[in-house]
Order: sequence, then structure tokens, then C-alpha cells
Amino acid sequence: MPIHDPCALLNRLLQEPNESAWLEFKVNNKDPREIGEYVSALANSAMLAGRDRAFLVFGVEDHTKKRVGTELRLQQLKQGNEDFTNWLSRMIEPRVLIEVLDFSCDGLAYSVIAIEPSYERPVKFSGTEFVRIGENKKKLAEFPEHERALWIATGRRRFETAVATSNASTEDVFALLDPDPMFDLTGEPRPKSQEEVIRKMADRRFVLDNLEGRFDITNLGAIMLARDVTAFPSIAGKAVRIVKYVGRDKSRSDFEQEGKKGYAVGFTGMMKFLMERLPKDERYIEGVRRMVPHFPETAIREVIANALIHQDFMATGVGPVVEIYDNRIEISNPGNSLINTDRMLDERRSRNEKLAATMRSFGLCEERGGGLDKTLIEIEAEHLPAPDFISSENSMRVVLFAPKSFSQMSKAEKMRACFFHCVLRWLTHDYMSNATLRERFSLPAEEYQAVSTIIAESIKLGRIAPADPDQGRRNARYVPYWAV
Repeated sequence: MPIHDPCALLNRLLQEPNESAWLEFKVNNKDPREIGEYVSALANSAMLAGRDRAFLVFGVEDHTKKRVGTELRLQQLKQGNEDFTNWLSRMIEPRVLIEVLDFSCDGLAYSVIAIEPSYERPVKFSGTEFVRIGENKKKLAEFPEHERALWIATGRRRFETAVATSNASTEDVFALLDPDPMFDLTGEPRPKSQEEVIRKMADRRFVLDNLEGRFDITNLGAIMLARDVTAFPSIAGKAVRIVKYVGRDKSRSDFEQEGKKGYAVGFTGMMKFLMERLPKDERYIEGVRRMVPHFPETAIREVIANALIHQDFMATGVGPVVEIYDNRIEISNPGNSLINTDRMLDERRSRNEKLAATMRSFGLCEERGGGLDKTLIEIEAEHLPAPDFISSENSMRVVLFAPKSFSQMSKAEKMRACFFHCVLRWLTHDYMSNATLRERFSLPAEEYQAVSTIIAESIKLGRIAPADPDQGRRNARYVPYWAV
């Protein structure tokens, strides 16, 4: 985040009540090694404080905050025969973004070093980590509790918190972001003033105060509220693309539509557009003939939301894709699954926690961990084939299938339905049985043997297991293979 208005930044920093973990004032200190140690200490302390930047300012008395100016010119400083800035970058590990600036305000000279923490690991200077303890700079190794906390803090930094656009004015923020979903989707009253709306955005970390009278828009703010995602290079390809094919393969497409709005701005409209174009069957519902989509809306919504939340934003040039065929719908996202596909319903892990929390708070998906469960429950209620979860090296794909009768299902489809039915029962602290699986397939009691064959084959292949190894065949109960 480059400094655009150093005098505005200085004025803002001087409004702080005193020095802090991320802010140090000096007058004249020309010792490069001492400065390097402060850079390490401020970077590490800023991580602990959850700050995006730390500042070392020269030309201000530390206790009085009196503006006195400085004789130091950092951009002219040398360490040996090497420029100070180059030397400092070489001595700091891992690499962090450091901006060194000399400037003048009201006739006085100042210098500032702005440091963006790495969030990869604690920052070292010349092989040693430092930290701010109170007003003092100390070696991190002398404070093991701070060291442990710092290693935890290094894992907090995510794509969502990085800056998509810096130094935006209030007008720029509203031109780029649509705040309406913050209130329309949550029921929260909309403030009357722009300043209060901005504050609400800042509370959600959609924007950050850059301390220069302007704002930085985060990737989280952009991906949720963008009026046009192409205005943000970091998320330009991350809107949902919908493709409809003629038939069951990719040989001929019917249409292709790529969204441009942020997820909160465009999700409802995208779902409406999609549902209107899905293959449909004619059914009589309560005596009225209706055209009903092959796929339950809740199931599609949760799978798409899951794809948005768990995508790998660092995979450039690709985003979530929805592909519609006559007999199925495929939803894919960049980034392989962080969870074994057999454990999709019971294990919880997210690649983008802040995005997931925001999507849930906006009501765009189920509560934590409940989305795919609800998808399977809806699919079972409609007696549809079980979905297929396919994780490859660089992508994750979920396939939802159009209606099929038991006799039309392949052996693999029947066994997949058996496995996920068993998982759903286990999640409710219950067991699968021949009777529950017959109900799942919408089969009468006389089809007992056909279902027994599916159960026996699933046991043989290690997909499910008897709940009690000593149980007889009558009233036998079963659990997923990983539950024994």
C-alpha cells in the first residue's frame, strides 16, 4: 500500500494517543542496524496487534509528539557502500513490503518507514527476531509467550484481507462497491450518512482506513460488494460463469453467461437466472400442473455457495463455473478439496474463513458446515441420484444428476447413494438399515433383496460396515467405514 499523501499520514499518526506496538516516533537516529531492529520489532508487533502496517517516523519527539523535523534522509543513507534501502531489504527475512520516504511538511523535514508484515513467519533482522514490549524493543526469544502468539498470528493473514484497491476516496468507494446488500440481506437499517455506511464497511473489513484520509478496499470487500469485479485485477476472473450445453456433452453450447457483480450483489439474481434455465419436468403438485426443475434449488444454492467459499483465489485466470447438461449440472471451482471427498459431510475446513463467515452472515448459505448436509437431504427427499464429489490436483467439481429410477441407476450410482445415505444417518446419531435405504430409493418392501445386494457389495468394497460385528442379517444396521 504505497503512501500517497505523507503529510496527511503524519497528521493522522500524530492523532494516536501515544506510541504503540505498530508506531514509533524518533527524531534523529542514523544507525542503520538500530533502524533495522526496529523494523523487525514493529513488523512483528503489528502482526500481534492485527494491524496491516507499522510505521517508524523520524522528526517527532516520542513523548511529547512535538514536530521538530529531522536531519536524517533515509533515501541518502548508506551502510558501507550500499544504499540503506537495498541493504535493509536484504537484511530482513522473510521479504516484507517496506516503503522508505523522505518528505517535508510546513517547512520541516521528516522521514518515514512503512512496513507491511509478511504473515508468513516472524520477521528477522540480521537473523534475529525483535518485538516491541511496552515502549522498548526486545529480542523475541526472550518472550516465549509473545513468540507463540506471533506464530499463531502468522496464520491469520488470508487473501480476503489483502488490498484490492488502495487510496480510494469516499466517492471512489461508492463508485466501486454497492453497500446495499449489507443492509438488504441482513435486515440491518441503512445509515443516513455516507460516513456511517463507510464505518459499517470498515467494521466488516470491506475497507480499511489508510490513515491518509482515504480508504483501501480489501479483496473481501471487492468480492462481496463489487459493482463490477473486472475493476479489481485481483478478483477479475472470480465471478460465476454459467454455460448451458445442448445434450450431454460439450460439443455444442446453448449459451454462456459470465457475471460481473460481487457475490453479495449478484448471488440472488444469478440463482434466479440459473433456475429459469435448468431442464424441467412437468409434474402435478396439489392438483396443479407445474414445470419443476430437475434439481432442488436449495441443493444448487448450497453447492454453488460452497464452490465460491472454498475456491483457491491464488489460482489466477479461473473462477467458479456452472455447466448445465440435459442429464446433470456440474459446479466446479479452482483449488482441490481440502477434505477427503468421503468426509465432505462431517469434516469442517475452509480455505477462506472470512468469506465463509460473511456469506453466512448475509444469508447466502447455510450455517457453518450445514450446506452440503442440506444438499444431500434435499436430494434424498426427491429420491435423486447421489451427487459425485470429484477432487483433482487443481480443481473441485460437484456433479448433481437429473432424476433416475432405481432401475436406471448404474451400480456405481447405487453404491454412492448407499454410502451418503449411511453418512447422513450417522450424522443424526442413527443407523442405516435395509428399510431406510429402500425408502431412500423409493422402493417397496418386496425389493428387500435388491437393496441387500447393494449393501453387501458396499461392505465388500469397504464403503460401509456393520454397526455391530456380531449382528444378524435381520434388522441389521450399518455405519460409514470410517466410523468403526
